[in-house]
Amino acid sequence: MPERKYRPIAESYLTEWLGITYPPGTWRTNVALGDVKTPELMTMTPAEARFVKQPLRPIADAVVVLPDEVHLVECKIRDDRGKIEQLLIYEYLFPKTPEYKPHWDKRIRKILLTPKDVGGLAKFLEKYGIEVVYYRPPWILEYLGSIRRRERRAMGYSVEF
Repeated sequence: MPERKYRPIAESYLTEWLGITYPPGTWRTNVALGDVKTPELMTMTPAEARFVKQPLRPIADAVVVLPDEVHLVECKIRDDRGKIEQLLIYEYLFPKTPEYKPHWDKRIRKILLTPKDVGGLAKFLEKYGIEVVYYRPPWILEYLGSIRRRERRAMGYSVEF
């Protein structure tokens, strides 16, 4: 069997959807959330501290800041259920992220962006306030057809929630 070449596709998929959905300047991708506090950081300049803290914090796929609310977006293309838990963690960390202090009091919407059916997870996602947005441009459907079946299957479990 020929070796399959990994193609990073999520970033293109996410930025295309963000650009279509939100006004310019309202969104950022790969956003570090939470805060890291150590004595060493107290002696650094703000720029040095940001550089050091970046790899120590969880990274959200995207954060969208609108006048009345904040959208935390996770993009899920392959079979990776961890994205669901990440949205819950990001919701907890957002009001602890110093860079977003002016927006801490805004309503937070958790969005799971995917081209795939969530199947039996729909009720679970609804229970935890996670909105599913389906975005299916032709090129992503072509990509899904090119990857292994187990990686493109729907997100459903055989367990009923």
